[in-house]
Amino acid sequence: MRNRQCRQDAGLVLLAIAVRAAAVLILQSHHVPRSTYEHGEIAANLLAGHGFSVRFLGARGPTSQQAPIYPALVALAYAVGGTETSAALLTLELAQAILGGLLVLGVLHLAREVAPHQRAVNVAAGLIAALHPTLVYAATHVQVSLLGATLLTWTLVCAFRTGASGGSASALTTGALLAAVTLCDPILALGGTGALWAIVQGRSAQGRSRAQATRLAALVVLTAAAGVAPWIVRNALVHGELVVIKSTFGYAFWQGNCALSEGTDKVVRASVEQVLDEGKSQSGLASLNRRLWAARHEAGYIDDIALTREDLKLLGSVSEPERSRILFRRAIDELRDRPGRYWQLCLRRFRYFWLFDVTNPKTRVWVYRVSHLALTMAALLGLGLATSDVRGRLWPTIVTVLLIALFHTLTIVSARFHIPLEPLLAVWAGAGLSCFEIERMPSRSAAARDHVVGVRLVCRLDRCKLVHRLRGLP
Repeated sequence: MRNRQCRQDAGLVLLAIAVRAAAVLILQSHHVPRSTYEHGEIAANLLAGHGFSVRFLGARGPTSQQAPIYPALVALAYAVGGTETSAALLTLELAQAILGGLLVLGVLHLAREVAPHQRAVNVAAGLIAALHPTLVYAATHVQVSLLGATLLTWTLVCAFRTGASGGSASALTTGALLAAVTLCDPILALGGTGALWAIVQGRSAQGRSRAQATRLAALVVLTAAAGVAPWIVRNALVHGELVVIKSTFGYAFWQGNCALSEGTDKVVRASVEQVLDEGKSQSGLASLNRRLWAARHEAGYIDDIALTREDLKLLGSVSEPERSRILFRRAIDELRDRPGRYWQLCLRRFRYFWLFDVTNPKTRVWVYRVSHLALTMAALLGLGLATSDVRGRLWPTIVTVLLIALFHTLTIVSARFHIPLEPLLAVWAGAGLSCFEIERMPSRSAAARDHVVGVRLVCRLDRCKLVHRLRGLP
């Protein structure tokens, strides 16, 4: 049985890597110019000896505009293949294909934590994570989403194991992973709430004291805090004030809520359609990918139309954290001038997050829209069909998804922000099969096994009732 499980896992992991590597080689995104954005600029500056710096809002200098881990990985790829070269980007994207395999392995383990001994749940979740188009496409982009998704998934896996085992080593690992995901994208630190929930839930299921769960949770939090502390100290030295991971919350809020915003960081332009139509005569996925990238560059950012030269001159004259505060106050003032607009933007962002972001040209492809809606529907259906015990164990993932989705609904949304949640939605979708799962019934003794049919269809049968019936056998 163990060997069969290992072969199954290896097959799904290899499938995920192969599909992503094929996407990298077919789509040829590593030849697309201007595809690395701030990550690439910071990485180039690191290799050039200028430190963790970038040109941002009218000034160039040391920055906290991005969290540190992903730009450092881009810099490593540049060190191997050359700064901003196609070879370096190809190296990075193929490494991300392998990372996709690690993500699928995490999904398989997470599915086993919420639905142990239910192979169909496990396989379904793994297949979805391996083949879902946006998770595959993410490997072809220089963006932090795929790494964040992988670390968030494994953080929850380790949290479940900490709750089940009560081990300090597991708690330390969970805290270290939580620190890593925070240093990739601090918004994903909201998943720490789900991780702590998993620990408390696991200890309660084991009948352990609340004090033990509190000790483990505290160990996770302290480890995570120790992991992010060096970067926070660096920020304080660079900016002369406390900056927790990134300095850009106010800036992001302004992007999503200023007077010209559609609720995202992008601009709706009529010229985007013209760019998408150009080159339609050329067939092939690589051609389509080039058109999508060209349309994305044509759309641009809200900064391009909402900030004047005078604005940039003003912002460039103050510290990076102060730039963000200025824009935050400006957004608040503009929202006050138009009562009710903020909640309209929130509703729009909610729709963009769970359906599709119409301001992003890449979401106009039917493959994206169909697969995105299909995953959402499958996840909700899975939650509804899952047995009560499986649904109960899913609560840490539910809390994680709701908190992250709520944050983006209230601030700013983009298609890439949905990617870290998609592995969790894959587990939800697979969990729906728990009510149809064929599994071997547990038995307490050889005598009891004589009275039990070895394999039975369990449909919405509470496991506790099942064990109770077995105990009542003669």
